[in-house]
Amino acid sequence: MITVIVVNYHKDKLLYKCIESLQKQSISRDQYEIIIIDNDSRGGIINHIKNEMKSSAKIETLKHNAGFTGGNIEGLRHAKGDYIILLNNDTEVEDNWLENLIKPFAKDPQIGICASKMIIYGTEKIDSAGDGCTNTARGYKIGEGRHFSQHNESKYVFGACGGAVAYRREMLDETGFLDDDFFLIHEDTDMNFRAQLMGWKCMFVHDAVVYHKVRSTIGEMSNLAVYYSVRNAEYVWLKNMPLGLIIKYLPHKIIQEFGGIAYFCIKNKKYKPYFEAKLDIIKNIPKCLKKRKEIQGKKRVSNQYIDGLLTNILSKEIITSKLKKFKDTSKSKGAL
Repeated sequence: MITVIVVNYHKDKLLYKCIESLQKQSISRDQYEIIIIDNDSRGGIINHIKNEMKSSAKIETLKHNAGFTGGNIEGLRHAKGDYIILLNNDTEVEDNWLENLIKPFAKDPQIGICASKMIIYGTEKIDSAGDGCTNTARGYKIGEGRHFSQHNESKYVFGACGGAVAYRREMLDETGFLDDDFFLIHEDTDMNFRAQLMGWKCMFVHDAVVYHKVRSTIGEMSNLAVYYSVRNAEYVWLKNMPLGLIIKYLPHKIIQEFGGIAYFCIKNKKYKPYFEAKLDIIKNIPKCLKKRKEIQGKKRVSNQYIDGLLTNILSKEIITSKLKKFKDTSKSKGAL
């Protein structure tokens, strides 16, 4: 059994299209279940899905907004699947997406995560061909902005974007699921890092294709997006980066901080959410260190192994990507 969890928050039209595409999958309908978690539910789209779409999706309504993490955690409580799929409500999937996405699990028992090939909706550009991670513990989208004809081979990568990802339940039993303190943004990087520390692998699946209406729910550079992007990136660093690598890459981390100030504060004038995030990080250091102790205690791979998976922030790939974002005056794609 496969479980697909879709979290919704006041985006009824997006959800409708997402569920419509999910119901056309090439595998038999009795092989997968759809669970919809409707945050701060107002009932409109839910009634439509039940009555007009005649969908067999299970629908759980929450009277508050539990965020992406809390919504998916609620979904997992109801899930029967051996494979847990998270899918954004602002996506539409190809008919063979689900069938292709889970195939690698049968080929290698060490694969705990499978990443979709995400295309920016209405364009020929890649949103994500799996996720990488820098040596400052910042997740980034592999292949972002490149033509969709590229990245046409499946391969091992650091991790997967949480907007269209498959997890082996056996792995989740070991690593734990999403950290509810993240609420949204970078929760997938945290999940990817924990999995790698415990020896699990992630496979990018080139023929599992998803069309993503990028950040249709929270906006590109909203105060909400900036706050959680800045705060949660530090959570990932504090919780997951091995001590030896923290010391090794501390100069890179300092460079990263100056870059963040330039990008969020100087360029985008987001002083308030940026410094609110930094203040909350300081307040939550004891909590992060407690989680860190547990995570590092489960670590099964060497620092050298993890170091080999990380991308240097001074590499041409990262510098080119960040300069492109900095020069983009129309919109921002994410955090430095």
